[in-house]
Amino acid sequence: MWNATMYNCYGQERMQPSIDLVNQIREKNFETILDVGCGTGISTATIAAVWKNADITGVDFSSEMLVEAQKLLPEVSFIQRDCRESIADLGSFDLIFSNAFLQWLPQQDEFMQQSFAMLTKGGVFAVQIPLFNEMPANQCIKEAEALFPKQLVNLAAENYLVHSSSEYYNMLAKLTGNISMWVTEYYHEMASHEQVLDFLKGAPLRVQLDRLDKQEQTQFLQEISKNLRQAYPCQENGQVLFPFRRLFLVGVK
Repeated sequence: MWNATMYNCYGQERMQPSIDLVNQIREKNFETILDVGCGTGISTATIAAVWKNADITGVDFSSEMLVEAQKLLPEVSFIQRDCRESIADLGSFDLIFSNAFLQWLPQQDEFMQQSFAMLTKGGVFAVQIPLFNEMPANQCIKEAEALFPKQLVNLAAENYLVHSSSEYYNMLAKLTGNISMWVTEYYHEMASHEQVLDFLKGAPLRVQLDRLDKQEQTQFLQEISKNLRQAYPCQENGQVLFPFRRLFLVGVK
């Protein structure tokens, strides 16, 4: 289950990629916009701030997240949907936007195909994908998962799925020849390793924690915390630098 409060604890860190993605396309005029996997609305707020007169729709699976999104942006239409299923009935859009959502879909190429079918002529598909598989934090989590082989069996079926940059390019290149693609590494300054762990609880650890009881969760998180201390040493001033790589894709129909 998604925890909206935990997710929003690092709202600025999660919002900055959506700002950077919007800045890449802000010169374009969009009248209808769909924000897929909108969560608590922090990415939607970025969109609404630039295209003030656009008709914006946000969709997400989590009712808890959508409650927070509606509080943040009462003028936006938010819809609860399982985006692993078809959303083609929502209509056509000038912009289909997604910030840190695509990795939760098992069939990401099918989602891209569906999105392009929903775009108006000249419409834009813009997404940001966390390259979490490449990060030391991912290995810290994998090592802790080994403590609970029964509870976390077949975890990949529910967990995030991140392809290589080349694979994402090939998916998009089948749909358009007008592609922009880049990677940004964000250096988050954390006061402690506990803050890094709290950041991870907001999304990457969601599936594992849902499968474990309270005692198991404590043991699991303690093991990850120990691993994080080795993977991310403190800086001279006592702060912990937590680099986070993200892939951006923009395709024009």
